Amino acid sequence: MKPAEPLKILVVDDEEIVRLTLSAMFHHLGHTAECVNDGLAGKQSLENNKYDAAFVDMRMPGLDGMNLLKWSRQKRLGLPIIIMSGHGAEASRDEALQSGAFAFLSKPFSLMGIKGLIEKIKGSPWPT
Repeated sequence: MKPAEPLKILVVDDEEIVRLTLSAMFHHLGHTAECVNDGLAGKQSLENNKYDAAFVDMRMPGLDGMNLLKWSRQKRLGLPIIIMSGHGAEASRDEALQSGAFAFLSKPFSLMGIKGLIEKIKGSPWPT
């Protein structure tokens, strides 16, 4: 992928403000985002579409982010999944990274943090 190519990113979060904020940040950085409000919708989107990355909330009703991450690894989807959480950052981060997450993003997040993750995704030969 060329560095200038825009990324197509899936955002999976049950909080509308998080979906809207991330979508606006990605758009500001020149990328596109598709947003869904739960893990089951995220799973369906991943099955039916191609994305360059997914930003997934760790805690959601129904299918949570960790189970969506584990499912994506079993299916060998080969895209970077960033797990997001506002709860118990250190333990959550360790669990997410050990389960195969590309990165962990603590809420609240900043535009600079998002920009750094996008650059990391673009520079990564994911999956390794």
